[in-house]
Amino acid sequence: MIAYLTGIAVVAFLPTLTSVGWLLLIASVSALHRPWRRTAVLLVLGLLVASAYGHRQLAHRYQLPPRDLVVSAEVVDLPVLRNGYYSLLLQPLDMPSELRHVRCIKASYYGGDQVFAQGDRLQVELRLKSPRGLSNPAAFDLERHYLAQGIDARGYIRQVIEHKSAAFSLQHGRQYLADLLERRFSAVTAVTLRALVLGDRSGLSPEQWDVLRVTGTAHLFVVSGLHVAVIAALGWWGGRLLQLPALWLGRQGSGWRLLPPLAALAVAGCYAWLSGWGIPVQRAWLMLAVFMAGSWWLRPVSGWQRWRLALILILTLQPLSVLETGLWLSFGAVALILWLWQCRPEQADGAGRYLGVGLRVQLGLFVGMLPMMAAGFNQISLLSVPVNLLAIPLLSVLIWLLPALLLASGFSNSLIRFIDMAVDLLWQCLSWAAQVPGMYAELASPSVVSLLLSTVAVLFLLLPVAVQFRLLLVPFMLPMLSATHDLPGEGVFHAWVFDVGQGQAVLIETAEGTLLYDAGPGYPGGGAAFPFAIKPLLQSRGVRQLDALVVSHGDSDHAGGLAMLNEFLDIERVYAGEPEKLPGASGCPAGRWQSGGVSFQFQQAFADTEGLSSNNRSCILRIDNGHCSLLLTGDLDTSGEYRMLSAGYRQPVTWLVAGHHGSRDSTSAAILDWLQPHAVLISAGHYNRFGHPHVEVIRRLDERNIPWLKTADSGAIKLVAEREQCSIQRHREQKKRYWTAS
Repeated sequence: MIAYLTGIAVVAFLPTLTSVGWLLLIASVSALHRPWRRTAVLLVLGLLVASAYGHRQLAHRYQLPPRDLVVSAEVVDLPVLRNGYYSLLLQPLDMPSELRHVRCIKASYYGGDQVFAQGDRLQVELRLKSPRGLSNPAAFDLERHYLAQGIDARGYIRQVIEHKSAAFSLQHGRQYLADLLERRFSAVTAVTLRALVLGDRSGLSPEQWDVLRVTGTAHLFVVSGLHVAVIAALGWWGGRLLQLPALWLGRQGSGWRLLPPLAALAVAGCYAWLSGWGIPVQRAWLMLAVFMAGSWWLRPVSGWQRWRLALILILTLQPLSVLETGLWLSFGAVALILWLWQCRPEQADGAGRYLGVGLRVQLGLFVGMLPMMAAGFNQISLLSVPVNLLAIPLLSVLIWLLPALLLASGFSNSLIRFIDMAVDLLWQCLSWAAQVPGMYAELASPSVVSLLLSTVAVLFLLLPVAVQFRLLLVPFMLPMLSATHDLPGEGVFHAWVFDVGQGQAVLIETAEGTLLYDAGPGYPGGGAAFPFAIKPLLQSRGVRQLDALVVSHGDSDHAGGLAMLNEFLDIERVYAGEPEKLPGASGCPAGRWQSGGVSFQFQQAFADTEGLSSNNRSCILRIDNGHCSLLLTGDLDTSGEYRMLSAGYRQPVTWLVAGHHGSRDSTSAAILDWLQPHAVLISAGHYNRFGHPHVEVIRRLDERNIPWLKTADSGAIKLVAEREQCSIQRHREQKKRYWTAS
C-alpha cells in the first residue's frame, strides 16, 4: 500500500509528466532484484495511475490565446450571484471542432439583465481563455483545483444571444429547491439550509465564516463526510425497517440482509447528488461505500482494513487528492475515531456513558488534529471541543429531520417561523462563543521539524497510559504552537512582488519589521485580490502587524484591498500619495529612515502636487541595503520620471518595478539610462485588457539588454537582498507542477 501511494504522491510533485518515464525506468530496474520486486511493481502501478490521470486531464485543457466564440452551453451548477455578477459553470453543447475537448467552462457575466438557473440552455458570445490562476506563496492553487474539477477553460460572457429557461427536470431539481428555500425562509435560514442541503456556501458572509473559523465549526456548514455519514445512518435505519416484514414472514435470505447497507448508500448518494456531487462529497461517499461493503462479505473485515481500502480507492480515482488538506483531515479523523474506539475504557451504562464517549472522541480529535490544523489552516480553536460536543448531535438530528421539516413547512407558516428562530438562535450562540477571549489563536506555519515533533507527541498522547506520562510530551508540541518565521538578518531585506493580476502589491521584510507597498486591486462589483493573493503569505509567516503601509495613490488597482487589509492587520504608520482619500494617512515627504540595517527613502518628483494627476502623485520609495536596491514608483508617468531625475534622484538601482504596470507612458528611456537597473519587474495581469506591458516598453528594455520579469508569467517574484548577493526567485518556477501554466 505504501509503495503504491508513494507512486501516486510522487507524480503530484513532478514539474512535468515526462519525468515519469525516468522514474518508471528506475523502478523497473529495481524490480529485477527479487526482494524489491513487490515494492517496485506497486510503485510502478502508482506512477502509471497518477500519470495517466494527469495526461487525461491536461488533454482537455484549453491552452490557446484568448478568443471570442459563440457557444451553446448548459448551466450545470447553481449560479452564484456575488458582488453584482454571476459566476456560472457551463457544459458546452456546441463548440468549434478544435475545442471539442473542453468539458466545463467557468464563466462570469457582468450584465444585470439576465437571471440564470441550473439547467438553463444558453447561446452566448464568450471570451474564452485558459484556466489560469494567480500564483503566490502559501496561496490556494487554483490551477490544480480547476484540473481536479475538470474545469478546462475560463471566460466571461460578452453577450447572451439566446436564453432558454429549463423545464423542471432532474437537472433543475437543485435549482427548484434553492428557489423554494429563498422564498419560504428568511435570508439567514435560507443561506444556512442551502449550505447544509445543497452544498452551496456562496451565501455565507465573511462575518459568518469568521464565526465558524473561530469556533471550529466550519466543517459543520460544509457538506462533508460527517453529513454523508449522518444521512447514511438515516438510510441504514430505514433499511432495517424495510427488513421487518421479511423477518415477520420468516424470510432471512442474503438479499434481505443487504437492505440496510444498500439503503444507506442510496440515501447518502441522493444527498451527495443534491449537494452538488463535489469532489469532497465524492470522497465521503466512496469511503462510506467501502465501509458498507464490509457488511456484504461473510467474513470479518476490520475497520483498519476498510480504512486502507477506502484510501487506496479514492487516491486511485482522484490522484490529486493526495495534496488536499481535506482528504487527510477526513481520513485522519476516521483513523483517530478507530484508534480511540479500540482504546476505549470500560464505562457504566446510561447517559453518562455516551457523554463520556463523546467527550473522549472530541478531545481525541482536537489533540490528534492539532498538527494538521496548524500546518493546513494556521489556527487552533479551544472552543471546538465544547461547541462540537453540542453542535454535532444537534446537527445530526436536524439533518435527519430536514426532509420532514421542509415538506411540512410548505403547509405551516408557524413551522417556518420556528425554523427561522432556531437558525437565528444557532448563529447567535455561535457568535457569543466566538467572542470568548483567549480561545482562538492564529499560528505561523510550523517548520518540518516542529511538525514532526508535535505529530510524534500527539501519537503518544493518545496512548492509553497514565496522565502524568502524557503530560511529559506536551513540551514537544510547544515549537509548533509558538512557531515564528525566520526574519532576514541585519542589513538584509526580502521583497515579494505579488501576483495580483492587474494591480500591484509589494511586501518588504527586514530584521526589524515589515512594510507593504500598495494593497492590490479591488474589483468593480466588490471584493479584492488581498484575501487570496497576499493574506495567505502573511498568515503563514505569522505577520499580524505592519510597521508601515504605503499606498502609492488612490487608484483601485493599488488601494482596492485596503478595507480587507485593515480588518486583518494592525498598522503603525500609513503613508499615501493622496492622503486626503485615506483618513489617518500622512503624505510621503522626502526623507530617510532605517529598519534592520536597511535604508528606506521617499523621493519626490514634484514639490507641489496641486493639479497633478493621480498617477503623478504616487509615492516613490527606494529600499537599499548598500549592495542591493529596489525602486517603487507606483503609476508615475514619463513626465514624473523626468521630474524625479531632474530633482537629483539618479542613483543606480538593482531592481526597478516598472511604473504603471509597464504602460507606454512609463519606464522611459531616461529612467532606464540613468538608473541602469539590473532587472525590471512588471506587475500586470495575464492578457489584461490594457495590453500591459506595452511593446514599446519591452523594446526599450531589450535594446538595453535589461532582463525583465512579469508577474503574470513568473507568479510572485521574491527578491533576496543580501550583503554580497542580489537574487530573484520566481514562484511559478520554484513551485512548478505538471499542471502549472507556463
